[in-house]
Amino acid sequence: MKIRLADLHNDAITKLSQRQFFRYIRGARKVGVETILISVWTTEMQDPIQEIRKYKELLDDKLLLHIEDAWFVNETNVDELIKLEPYSVGLTWNQNNNLAGGAHGDGGLTPLGETVIKKLSANGIRIDLAHLNRTSFYQVAEILGNRKLLCTHTCFDEVHPHLRNLDRKQIQTIVNSGGIIGLTLVRDFLGGDVYSHIRYFIDNFGEDNIAIGTDFYGTVNLPKGLRRYKDFARFRKFLLGKGIGDSTINKIFHINWHDFQRTK
Repeated sequence: MKIRLADLHNDAITKLSQRQFFRYIRGARKVGVETILISVWTTEMQDPIQEIRKYKELLDDKLLLHIEDAWFVNETNVDELIKLEPYSVGLTWNQNNNLAGGAHGDGGLTPLGETVIKKLSANGIRIDLAHLNRTSFYQVAEILGNRKLLCTHTCFDEVHPHLRNLDRKQIQTIVNSGGIIGLTLVRDFLGGDVYSHIRYFIDNFGEDNIAIGTDFYGTVNLPKGLRRYKDFARFRKFLLGKGIGDSTINKIFHINWHDFQRTK
């Protein structure tokens, strides 16, 4: 069975050879994956701008460039990054850096971080709230003002507490902005099954602000039976059996993301 799916976070481009990546994307499209936010993970790169430029050439209008960990960005090279036209940029990975506090750190947004956010946003580039600690999360949200907020890959703290998960107030902040949250498949964040997080979100926040952000190739710790794109066809049947309606599943799988893309 073919599905329609948008994925807000996939790290395959920095983990596979070019040939493997193209084959992987062809396979994803065959099973109905329409849009992927492709993450270039820069934490261990020596020259991220050059590496991003190389990866950018491999993408098309359905493979959107995401930068994970903007530790290397400063006032002298931020224009170079803007010219590469990423769809979105995450400020940190898990630790503090020169821009903001990571989920495992205790720092906040720095003056440089504020400058970078304002410049990226002014050029239509989304700021990803994933990997930020709570202090930085709210500081970034305040700077973004009335813009729709994006968190590409996370789970929900009230279902399973984890430093990388969002609490109720953070979720509500994103929902109130008209933003979107990608539910990730990292088992450490899930703490159990994916359905529990979906059910929690729908029951507490509705069905319009949640999507899928798999983190494929960003983790090996994936739920049994949901480790490849083709597994989402079976997962769809599972959700239907749990009483989640077809229209709601469509929203979570692809409609919410496409609606979000069309707005600022």
